[in-house]
Amino acid sequence: MVEVIFSTLGLFLFASLLEIGGGYLIWKVLRDHKGKIFGLVGALILFSYGIVMTMQPANFGKVYATYGGIFVVSSIVWGYWIDKKKPDRFEIIGSIIVLVGVAVIFYFPR
Repeated sequence: MVEVIFSTLGLFLFASLLEIGGGYLIWKVLRDHKGKIFGLVGALILFSYGIVMTMQPANFGKVYATYGGIFVVSSIVWGYWIDKKKPDRFEIIGSIIVLVGVAVIFYFPR
């Protein structure tokens, strides 16, 4: 079970890096008028995110519901590392709540 948890969490974290990174590049094109190559690379990275998500062992709904929580937390971490925006206490509390939800949805025995 521990191996499954680590492998699925690794896939979720890799997928979040791809989705947030790809979305960030497209954001830079549209909001900050970066070159079109940023948009193309962002689109390819987002496409790769979709492929990585299919590697999860569970069904689509369960995977994407769980990933939503991982995405929330990863986005806050991205904001801290990349945009230098320190999360406030409500973002931290919300992240903890979301991670508890992720654990319940994906990892609790049925």
